[in-house]
Amino acid sequence: MMNPDVALTIESFTPDEEHAFRIDAPKAIQGILRDILRHAERVALYFGEGEEGVIITVLLDVEASGFVVDAARDELTNQKILGSADRYFVSAHLQAKVQFPVPDVSLVTREGMSAFFIGFPPKLTRLQRRDYFRLYLPYGLLDCQVTQPGNTIATSRLTVHDLSEGGMSLYGDGVLAIKPGDEIQDCRLMLEDGTEIVFGLQVRHSSLARLPTGEERMRLGCRFIALSARMASQLQRFITRRQREKLP
Repeated sequence: MMNPDVALTIESFTPDEEHAFRIDAPKAIQGILRDILRHAERVALYFGEGEEGVIITVLLDVEASGFVVDAARDELTNQKILGSADRYFVSAHLQAKVQFPVPDVSLVTREGMSAFFIGFPPKLTRLQRRDYFRLYLPYGLLDCQVTQPGNTIATSRLTVHDLSEGGMSLYGDGVLAIKPGDEIQDCRLMLEDGTEIVFGLQVRHSSLARLPTGEERMRLGCRFIALSARMASQLQRFITRRQREKLP
C-alpha cells in the first residue's frame, strides 16, 4: 500500500545529518529497494536543476545489478530525464524518507512499455526523523486563496489536502499558472473558527492526484516561506485540536 505519510520532496542535510542517515552497505541498499517494490511505495524522480521537473512513479522490479522504474507516458519527458545532469530518486521505506542522486539511467522496455533502468547507488540517505506532524484533511474542508505568480489581480481558491507547521499541499486544476519553484505571496487560509492565516508559499513539487470523486487534479506540495510567529502559533493550535479530535 502506498504510504501517504512521507512527503516526496528533496531534503537538504547538514554534514552531521548526512553522516547519521547514510546507508552504504550494498545488501542493505538492495533490501530497502526491494521493500519499496514490495509495498508499492510511490517514487518521485526529479530531473533538471533544483525541483523544476518531477514524475511520480513506482518500482517495477529489482534486478541483479539495479532496479527498474516505470517511465512517463510522455516521450519528451523521458528524453528530458535522460538528458538531465541532475536527477534524484525519492521514496519511502517504513515511514522514513529515502533519497539519492541518480547519475546514470537508461531507457529500457519491460512488458512492451518504456521504463528506466537505474544501477544501485553506492549510498543512499534514509531520513528517520519527522520534523512536522502532517494533518490530512477531508476533501473540501478548507480552502486556501492564492494569487497566481506574475499577476497581482488573479486569485484562485485551492483545496487543502494536508497541513503541517512546515507547509501544505493543495489541490488545483490544469489552468493554474503555478509550477515548482514559484513563490506565492499573500496566501490566505480561513480556519473553521474564522481565524485567517496569512503567509507566503514556495511550490516544491507537483503531481497528478485522483480525488475521492474520481476526478483528477494537480496537487501542489508547498513549504511556508513567510509565516509570522503569531500565525504559526494559530496554525499549530488548529493542527493540535484536529489531531486530538481523532484520538479515541
